[in-house]
Amino acid sequence: MRLIMNSNKIMMIIVAALLIVSTVYSIYAIFNNDDDIEEEEDTNTMLSEVIEDECTEEYQEMQNTTPVAWSTEKLSANAILILKKYYIQCEHTINEYVELPQELVNLTEEEVQAQYPDWEVIGFESGKLTLYKEIDDVCGEHFKLKVEDGKVVVYLVNRDGTESVYERTNISSEYLTETDLINMQNGLEIYGKEELNKIIEDFE
Repeated sequence: MRLIMNSNKIMMIIVAALLIVSTVYSIYAIFNNDDDIEEEEDTNTMLSEVIEDECTEEYQEMQNTTPVAWSTEKLSANAILILKKYYIQCEHTINEYVELPQELVNLTEEEVQAQYPDWEVIGFESGKLTLYKEIDDVCGEHFKLKVEDGKVVVYLVNRDGTESVYERTNISSEYLTETDLINMQNGLEIYGKEELNKIIEDFE
């Protein structure tokens, strides 16, 4: 009987010891896990700062990068020159196609811009050069078609609004439609020489 009692005491001591060890281990694991989380957060913060610093430096390098240099391509002798003029008062754009001046042959885009400081180079290829300019005026290509003495007459609308004869055609009013005749009673307004020529050809 005494032996059984002693065995029970030993078992109780072992169980108590195991409980104490288990409790101590659990407390240690909890605190150790918190430390790991803090270390992980610190590591993530450091990585974030490094990435941010690298991105900031890359952005600053991009901002400090010198703009792309002018094209080294040169104009050929048979290149086309387009003068694109925007007239502010009537809000029309006129494209004028002219032969390339000899002094522009073999020049680069930068050299052309230096030659024409009042114009902006908006298109540059070896075979085509486009210059742009804004002009505070009307374009001078506003026309009106009227019928006088049975013939179609082209009037140019001047800057002050007055009209002057631009061309007296041989187009007879007999070949015009009723709609055309009605439109020409007060003057059929046309903008641009290209459009004017197209309409005259259609009437002929």
